[in-house]
Amino acid sequence: MVEHVRVTTQPIEEPKQPEHLLQIFQMMHAEQIAMFSSDYPHWDFDNPKVVLRNLPQKLKERILGDNAAELYGFPIPEGPKEAGPA
Repeated sequence: MVEHVRVTTQPIEEPKQPEHLLQIFQMMHAEQIAMFSSDYPHWDFDNPKVVLRNLPQKLKERILGDNAAELYGFPIPEGPKEAGPA
């Protein structure tokens, strides 16, 4: 059923306990349906290096790009992703 659903949120509502965000993402199958969105350069944009810092690397990769690539039929690069500047 989730193969036809995609969600984004901006700004993301961060719970007081960081582990609760991971639990919410697990419950909603974020590894399949969540895609990062940004309101940059507005004052309230979500910095992906900050808001997703406590998530497992594979889940971050899915949310930050792989889910969107799959949705639009783009190839997903194999191997580890670059971390980029902190």
